[in-house]
Amino acid sequence: MGRLVSFSSAIFVLVAVIAVSCGSANSVDRAKPLADHGVVEQDENGCDVVERVAAVVLELGVVQETSEDANDHVLCPVGYETSPPMSGDHFPAWQNCGFYTEPLMDEVAVHSLEHGAVWISYDPDLDVAERDAISVLVATDPHFLAAPYPGLANPIVLTAWKRQVAVERIGDDAVADFLDDQLGRRSMTAPEAGASCSEAIGTPPFEPMTRYDEAFAQFS
Repeated sequence: MGRLVSFSSAIFVLVAVIAVSCGSANSVDRAKPLADHGVVEQDENGCDVVERVAAVVLELGVVQETSEDANDHVLCPVGYETSPPMSGDHFPAWQNCGFYTEPLMDEVAVHSLEHGAVWISYDPDLDVAERDAISVLVATDPHFLAAPYPGLANPIVLTAWKRQVAVERIGDDAVADFLDDQLGRRSMTAPEAGASCSEAIGTPPFEPMTRYDEAFAQFS
């Protein structure tokens, strides 16, 4: 009970912070995805079932950009333009940053991008040495988020709000250049650069969905 009460208090704080700092995203719009992607069928929560786009092979070291500015808080799945997504509507609570060994929910991770996180997606079959190198890098800054991404078409993809770059190795020169412009408070694109990337959803490295159900109920 103690953990539940503590989390509920944290979520109430989150609600207050969201109302003050997120502009037009000061309320949860459950229906927001419905008009955008066409109704095919609905899930048990009354949300549209949306198709996830397949990841495509990105040119190594070349920064990709999107003009997608949507950043509303929603409880329904979102049909993002890319995999991994670079921006868009997202879950009201963010993914706690850190290194994960299990895949993340796109809608939760995108909220972290809004806060200036750099999301390092890696091929689930990436060799152990390279995964270890990613883990070491993640430990150097509280705005790093890393997790395997099933179906990823490149070995490693770094994603920030509205920006993305693919690399073969986490030590490639393109990584340092990307981080200089996008990590944490330095982010050139994140609407809330430097905001918290902790005390919300997930417990690295094994449990990315910790507290998700409580958060969903709180915001419903």
